[in-house]
Amino acid sequence: METIQKKWWVLLLRGILMLIFGVIALVTPGLVLVTLLFYFGFLAVFSGIFVIIEGIMSDSEKGTKILEGFFYIIIGLLFLIKPGFVLSFTLYFIAFWAVIAGIFMIYSAIKLRKVIQNEWFTIINGLITLIFGLLIFSNVIAASESIVIVFGFYAIISGIIMMILSFKVKSLK
Repeated sequence: METIQKKWWVLLLRGILMLIFGVIALVTPGLVLVTLLFYFGFLAVFSGIFVIIEGIMSDSEKGTKILEGFFYIIIGLLFLIKPGFVLSFTLYFIAFWAVIAGIFMIYSAIKLRKVIQNEWFTIINGLITLIFGLLIFSNVIAASESIVIVFGFYAIISGIIMMILSFKVKSLK
């Protein structure tokens, strides 16, 4: 637990990255498909790096965190290295990422519930992420028209929740 508390800033950085990404998605809707590919790629790679660092420094759940981090990095690199290929499948990649990330978040929250209070912030974040991914899978054509606005709001909400959680982890005794 001490390791998690010392690394509270990792959650804060992930939250800030999500918040910045959300604002950019809402402010530049005309360029969002191109920027979405690159920003999502960078976000996933950096989140993956931070999650791997968190996993390495953790006494428990090392394997799960490291696996989650590598998953984020692989998806992020696909967005950065093969943007032409990914463009045609962007919504499926985002939906898949959201479903897996939501599951990981819910799993982590269940594990943390014995240690912290208000773990429901992480559960809500995981549920929002999971539902977001499932909605994209349900109707890709409609999702392509609304993805910019929905993803922007999702990233802002998710970033704020991660930032709140980071300060809750920091204040643990």
